[in-house]
Amino acid sequence: MKRKVLAALLLLTIAGVSLAGCSGGKTGETSTAAQTQAETKVEANAETKAEAAESAKEAAKESSAEVKENGNKEHYKFGFAATTMNNPFFHAIQEAIEEVVNENGDELIVIDAQNDAQKQISMVEDLLTQGIDLLFLCPIDSASIKSSLEQCSKAGVPVVNFDTDVYDVDLVNTIIVSDNYYAGELVAEDMMKKLPEGSKVCILTSPSAEACIKRQNGFKDKAAGYFKIVSEIDGKGDTATSLGIAEDVLQGNPDLGAFYAINDPSAIGCVQALESQKKTDVLVYGVDGQPMGKQAISEGTMEATAAQSPINIGKESVAVAYKILSGESVEKNILVPTFLIDKNNVAEYGLDGWQ
Repeated sequence: MKRKVLAALLLLTIAGVSLAGCSGGKTGETSTAAQTQAETKVEANAETKAEAAESAKEAAKESSAEVKENGNKEHYKFGFAATTMNNPFFHAIQEAIEEVVNENGDELIVIDAQNDAQKQISMVEDLLTQGIDLLFLCPIDSASIKSSLEQCSKAGVPVVNFDTDVYDVDLVNTIIVSDNYYAGELVAEDMMKKLPEGSKVCILTSPSAEACIKRQNGFKDKAAGYFKIVSEIDGKGDTATSLGIAEDVLQGNPDLGAFYAINDPSAIGCVQALESQKKTDVLVYGVDGQPMGKQAISEGTMEATAAQSPINIGKESVAVAYKILSGESVEKNILVPTFLIDKNNVAEYGLDGWQ
């Protein structure tokens, strides 16, 4: 079978790479103007989003049926590589993809590199030796993942890049992400309404991930000159790490106005730091719309979150994947909308699941 031959050839390639060694690239600069243009928008209102999700699911079934009718393969094997499966966001994406894959009688192999970029590269190599037909990929490091993308290209394995863009966009078939730049703008707009000019703000970042850089830049560009940003620190998108950082920031800045964290787990670390120091006058913002974030908003310990829809990201990704396998042309860039959730609308989205 062609796939097995490719897998065998890949083993030889990987052996050569392991002897020669490789080096990762550095994080590049992001053009904020480019982030808001030339990307396809999915409708933003709740009713239309639900219709779009169902439409994506049906499109995936139809594309899969076309592939099988053409007799190319009876079953397909997909790889799924996210940054960490400790984040419920990626579980929601996985489940949305897996639902359609299972309905079509195909297989999804999930790996967990646990936020280790080199481990992710190694595990993607292993997926390729297992003969996957397509890879769903969210890179831990947008630059160093290039070596894996090159191996996918050599093996003839298409890549659906989701959530965080790779830098080497020519090596993936499509990029399906939230409107991360706009998420940062949404947070800035809301924060400027609630804090006076000159207020101190700490940003908890994740500089190796392109999506998080966009969230950071969207905020800074929108609020340029309004706030005093006292620090921009890598919270690694992790609650425990962000807790320690937030405690230190509060000690050095007792008059801090707000924390802006690039995801909800990081924001929850800030909430915990404030609770440990019995401070109630500092606003906390996140990005995600995770159940934990919405619960904190409903309890009044978190101000707001720029919400994503991992379910729609997953459904869009799997629909596009089957189109690729059937030989159809697909959009290069697909943006899934972000929107603000605060105390005024959190009940509409529910506290137990994703929107």
